[in-house]
Amino acid sequence: MRDLLAIIASAKALSIGIDLGTSTSCCAVYRDGAPELVPRRVDGKLLTPSVCAVSSDAIRLHENEALKDNEVLVTSWKRAIGLDEATAAWRVEEPTKKRLRLDDGAVDEDNYVGVMTTVGRVKPVDLSSCVLDSLLQDCEAFLGERPKNAVIGVPACFLPSQRKATEAAARKAGLEKVQIANEPELAARAHGTAQHDERLAMVFDLGGGTLDVSLVDVGGRTAEVISTAGDLNLGGDDFTRAVIDVDPSLTVEAAERVKIELTVSKSTDTVTRSDLEKASSILLERCCDAAREACVLGDARLEGDELSDEAPAASTRAKRRKQAKQSQRALDDLRKSAPNIKIVQQQGSRTVDDLVLVGAATKMPCVQKCLSKLTGVPYRKAVDPDRAVAFGAALQARANDGEVAAEDDFVVVGAFQAEVLRHFAQANSVDDEDLGALEDEDDDFEAYLEDLDEVDDEEFERLLALAEEEEEFVEIDGDEFDKLGL
Repeated sequence: MRDLLAIIASAKALSIGIDLGTSTSCCAVYRDGAPELVPRRVDGKLLTPSVCAVSSDAIRLHENEALKDNEVLVTSWKRAIGLDEATAAWRVEEPTKKRLRLDDGAVDEDNYVGVMTTVGRVKPVDLSSCVLDSLLQDCEAFLGERPKNAVIGVPACFLPSQRKATEAAARKAGLEKVQIANEPELAARAHGTAQHDERLAMVFDLGGGTLDVSLVDVGGRTAEVISTAGDLNLGGDDFTRAVIDVDPSLTVEAAERVKIELTVSKSTDTVTRSDLEKASSILLERCCDAAREACVLGDARLEGDELSDEAPAASTRAKRRKQAKQSQRALDDLRKSAPNIKIVQQQGSRTVDDLVLVGAATKMPCVQKCLSKLTGVPYRKAVDPDRAVAFGAALQARANDGEVAAEDDFVVVGAFQAEVLRHFAQANSVDDEDLGALEDEDDDFEAYLEDLDEVDDEEFERLLALAEEEEEFVEIDGDEFDKLGL
């Protein structure tokens, strides 16, 4: 069966993995037995700045050359992509809204907020499409073929509307088959956490504009994301502004250089590591808060955290439900987070065994120091933080093409997928302990995984709402589950 799939895959269009980041983006392709980053055609570098030059009639990727008189630069639009006015009003922090000028009341035909510039209004979808088109051109120059299929990573805390908008940007760039996947899951796959049995890994993904923290339960060749927390308004850009707070004479570009230099030296001419640590103390605490939340939701504790025993999961869920009753917005947000809150299995307060850092901002010593102290474990640098998501996406794209041999495959599933698979196992009289072996024994397992991507948003939302009512996915009536059509 797999040989047949491999033959079919060989005739398919080229598939790649893409990390569409707030500050930088990159893409990777699987070839010669490993994922490989695609270099830029203009300079051979591996990372593409997510920066666009916008005029009244055109959008182009900014290639560091001088701007034309009628152009302006736009950055960090990923924080606002796929949000309507109401959602942007409470989900995006004021500094970001003001910097992106999201408070002008301009929306597009899909009711998404736009970015207002001095040369007119621009859609975040169009900006993302511009970056993606450049990445695809790089692939064509490097591989001799423009890819048609791609796996694109997005923050785990992205709303369905943000995922839909990202897919729309990909299709506008010419991609035909697009899978939107959670960045922590892709990073876990890239790091090859399967080498450890029965481990609890924390995947800490701090990019240019967003933070995701996920707990990944690893066993054999299967890993399950059991909880996720995050901050859509926290990233490396905020640490850059902390550098400027230390030395207001610095430009943003100069502050970025200083931040990079501080990763290899203890000081620069005007800023020291100690200065940055003090200036970013609030940012670092927000990083810790997200890590604590992920652990509370996953019934895990942080070995080095003094507060880890003061916030039991039950009370936290009760508090969230109380807040939800006070605000419709909070209720909506809770439902989006339902897979992380509702299906967590009580695991006896396990401790975190591995710390996996993803994203360029995690290269900062102050972040590494803070997280190692919080978790009580050193971080694993199996894959460059800049490459992890793209590598994981390339591995997933390869698997989608049916090219992964059973003995090589390492499956990472999200919380929702994991619960669906448990239902599958129950329906087929398979014990939980044997669930990980299903892929070897039953071809239906692979088909089941593929079918998960085909559940439409309406059905997904209905299931989440049902989970909110029933407290746990495992309590969903079998007839209700069958209505999913999986």
